Amino acid sequence: MSANGTVAVFAKPVVSETAKDRACLKHAANFEKAGRSNTMKPSIAVVTATLNAAKVLPTLISSLRSQTDRQFDYLVIDGGSRDGTQDVIAAARDIVTYTFSQLDHGVYDALNRAIRGIEADYYLVAGADDQLAPDAIANFKAVAEETGADVVIANVKAGNRVLSGYRPKRRWHSPASMCTSHSVGTLLRTKLHDRFGPYSWRYPLIADSYYLKHLFLDPDVKVTTGDFVAGEFATNGMSNINRIRAICETWWVQRETDENPLVQFLLFQLRLLKALPTVISRR
Repeated sequence: MSANGTVAVFAKPVVSETAKDRACLKHAANFEKAGRSNTMKPSIAVVTATLNAAKVLPTLISSLRSQTDRQFDYLVIDGGSRDGTQDVIAAARDIVTYTFSQLDHGVYDALNRAIRGIEADYYLVAGADDQLAPDAIANFKAVAEETGADVVIANVKAGNRVLSGYRPKRRWHSPASMCTSHSVGTLLRTKLHDRFGPYSWRYPLIADSYYLKHLFLDPDVKVTTGDFVAGEFATNGMSNINRIRAICETWWVQRETDENPLVQFLLFQLRLLKALPTVISRR
């Protein structure tokens, strides 16, 4: 525990080979304690960034406990919650593998911190107010094992709709139009960040879309789809609440990724007009 009271569980000091071997054995022992067994299937980590999420986080945790395949890590990165979120996390030590609580610069800063500590082959982001289907982990593993893909995109329930498919030709419309959902619906190979870097702080609302678009535009990144519903994506996130900012960020991302400037300007204007009544009604 540090002087400011935070617990840094991801610190990776330089160690000798012998100490490293002991650390690996200890890690394997922790898996056995959790009722897990080592397999040759791709390993998965689920990552959640939280801030004052005590009311919604238990539902997500319950969906993780209900997984038919319990061989996964669960990382919860908390931004210094004051509403009891850390108590919820502490009560879920049967499912939480790693946790860290410290003031951060938003959800993508938290995700970047988590990614630096992930040891699994793949990771899946799940928002605190999202839910996973009982067979989500098992299905993601099966598709990843069968295809060897870097990115697996699954179907996702969002409100009354089920989002499905991978649509790279929709790049002209928006990054979000190219796949179902970053959270819940997209399994990512962890080592992609070694090549493409972390989530960008320049886009505090849609850094996930910016990152995914760069992956989708790269011919060396193998993307595949899974014909299953991975879970339910909450539609009341920051990008939906702060619509004007999200629309502006979408325009900036599209311009940065060399989409047609005139088309993007027209789409930007149309999105602003569409969002205006909702913005006015909230004032």
